[in-house]
Amino acid sequence: MTAFLPRILRRATARLPRRWRALARSRRGVAAVEFAMVLPFLLTLYFGMAEVSTGVSVDRKLTLLSRSLADLAGRATDMTDAELEATFGAASAVMHPYDGSTVKMVISHIKVYNESGSLVGRVCWSETVRGTALARNTVVNPVPDGFRTAGMTYVQASAQMTYTPTIGYVVTGSLQLSEDTPWPVRNVSEIPRSGTNRCP
Repeated sequence: MTAFLPRILRRATARLPRRWRALARSRRGVAAVEFAMVLPFLLTLYFGMAEVSTGVSVDRKLTLLSRSLADLAGRATDMTDAELEATFGAASAVMHPYDGSTVKMVISHIKVYNESGSLVGRVCWSETVRGTALARNTVVNPVPDGFRTAGMTYVQASAQMTYTPTIGYVVTGSLQLSEDTPWPVRNVSEIPRSGTNRCP
């Protein structure tokens, strides 16, 4: 028995160089090693594309919401409380399938004045949902192109929201998204707001 053990050890030791050479020539585990090295990059790319594309989609929806809000307000002939509530509600539906319950919306009716040779906009009335309305007579400057005529009125819709990525793997924290949309008044020269004096 004692003579048998050294013989086994000699044989095993003699085979070691051959096995090391075979291991050096072997390519069976290369794919697994390469995949393990590339996996973090692939995950970053995948999650990054998902987060960025969702963020762009949400921003696009917010732009559509702002335009819808401005268009609906611009069609009104008299902005009552019921009309205002319906306008905000219809515009909010544009955010679907994303959550529109946190979007801050503001509608402002603005008239353009010539003051000392300069065109300025002044707020006639402003209403909001979850945001901050502009005070009456607040100066809005500069006046957008297409509305630079004294005596002209237009609607400005603003939408803001905080976008937080679902995964947060690549894009971390929250992003502030906003959109301002000036829009012409369609059917009347001025949209009166119930309970508010007309523009001076």
